[in-house]
Amino acid sequence: MGNIFLYSGPVHSGKTTLLFQWIARQKNIKGILQPVIDDKRFIFHITTRTLKKLETSPEKSEEIVTIGNYNFSLETFLWAQSVLLYDFKSNCEWLIIDEVGPLELCGKGIEPSLSRLLSERDKFSGNILCVVRDSMVDKFIEYYKLKEAYQFFNPNS
Repeated sequence: MGNIFLYSGPVHSGKTTLLFQWIARQKNIKGILQPVIDDKRFIFHITTRTLKKLETSPEKSEEIVTIGNYNFSLETFLWAQSVLLYDFKSNCEWLIIDEVGPLELCGKGIEPSLSRLLSERDKFSGNILCVVRDSMVDKFIEYYKLKEAYQFFNPNS
């Protein structure tokens, strides 16, 4: 059964950077990271090393998902959902999901794929690592009904 791990910290505290460093020392890791490059958020697929721009502007002719002052590409979110589902079906030791935030708790972003992965974790032999900002951990646990079904993760250990 796939074990759920939570990696948490404040916004802009370097969670993704630490994960990049941790992943470089590991093997058999798949999933996505959300680095910020030149003040814009991207999604990076670990397996293919594909980088897609996530943060966009409303002036672009693409469908967007908005939360607060941020506008995100729906197309990039749909791509991220598909690569996560594909990676979930593979045999990997770790599946990284960076970052679960307010959009997912509203049923957007990488939803509904994330709910599917977590609800079907008994079909996954590896570990699922969800990056969640510290202010949202309780909401995340409640939303995904994880209660005691998780452990905290430290990439430095």
